[in-house]
Amino acid sequence: MSLGLAHRKELQKRRNQRFWAFFKFIIILSILIGSSYFAFDTGQEIALRNMAYNSEKFDQQTADLENLRIELGNTEAALNKMQKLLPSDAIQNLLLIINQKVSDGISPQRMNSLIAGMTKDAKCTKTAQAKRIVVHTPVSQTRNGSISFYRGLITITAKGSPTVNDDGNPEAWFDPLKPVTASFTLPGGETQEASGLLPLYHTVVVQDKEYRFTIISERRSFADITVQSCDL
Repeated sequence: MSLGLAHRKELQKRRNQRFWAFFKFIIILSILIGSSYFAFDTGQEIALRNMAYNSEKFDQQTADLENLRIELGNTEAALNKMQKLLPSDAIQNLLLIINQKVSDGISPQRMNSLIAGMTKDAKCTKTAQAKRIVVHTPVSQTRNGSISFYRGLITITAKGSPTVNDDGNPEAWFDPLKPVTASFTLPGGETQEASGLLPLYHTVVVQDKEYRFTIISERRSFADITVQSCDL
């Protein structure tokens, strides 16, 4: 009897061991499944949060990029507008000439009237009048050296620097290699001056006419003046 009882106890012990082993396995498996599910759920939630954050950041960056494109477009438009407002090289050269004329004492109002009166297609005389003028110097003997054009409409006198002989003494005639000053007297007594090395160019406007003068060196003591009349 004792052997049978011991055998049954041994079987019962083994059954208990297998049960507890299986029970532990179930517990461990449950823990593993629960942990895995928790980790998966947490990971999924984190992934969703990251996705939402990245999506929001992407939308923000897209909006910022669009704003930058708009600002760039506005900047380019403003730059193009400024470039259109800037004067061309020809206009800049004209402004330099105007500034130089102002420095020479010519009033901006007179230049404004001159420019405003010009037309695109000026009708000018085919042949220009030509006259010879005496260029006075401080030691010249001639007193009356003025000439006039268009029946006394414009009167011109000229003065220059005397030539110097081999002894260093000034001569009566002017030196064509030095600046010459021509004075143009207009109706009403207004006087305009043009100075520089020959050939010398000057334009006079009287009413609806533009008179273009050219002064070139001629023989000793003289200069030739030609003028062309143009309709404004």
